[in-house]
Amino acid sequence: MEYKIIIAGFGGQGVLFAGKVLARAAVLCGYEVTWLPSYGPEMRGGTANCQLVISDKLIGSPVIKEADALIAMNLPSLTRFKGSVCELIITDERFVPGTGARAETVGISTEMCNGGACFDGLTNMIMVGALIRRCDIFELENVKKAIEMITKPGVAEVDIGAVEYGYKKADMKQKIVS
Repeated sequence: MEYKIIIAGFGGQGVLFAGKVLARAAVLCGYEVTWLPSYGPEMRGGTANCQLVISDKLIGSPVIKEADALIAMNLPSLTRFKGSVCELIITDERFVPGTGARAETVGISTEMCNGGACFDGLTNMIMVGALIRRCDIFELENVKKAIEMITKPGVAEVDIGAVEYGYKKADMKQKIVS
């Protein structure tokens, strides 16, 4: 098994953090993993992406030519990477109409408050939750453990809440194909 993921957005959206969470969760699930970050010199507001290769065997290269999944946190990232994804795209529901992607495209509402739980600035974790719900690579508990391992005390609970929110929003029966 080998699963390739691209996470892309603007600097400051938590693209690299989302990749670190998934990389750590993959290790906790017993997989080999590579994490390859890429960002412009201005970072916040510039372009940022990371590539993850997850495998049950040794990984020969961290470079991805065709990804299995994409988390596109903004429209420029969706436009740039949608043609190189074969299975699944997770993005904001506003970007889904007319994407023309060949992969299944799941639009997630990234509204920041839901019944008293506010996830302002946690779109990255909402989309991570949606991704793990829609693919068979990660276990939710391992993603929660990964967050606890790499965040400061008190921060993990909010990130985990956003992941759980995204996990619930990406119902397995829901299929939105552009």
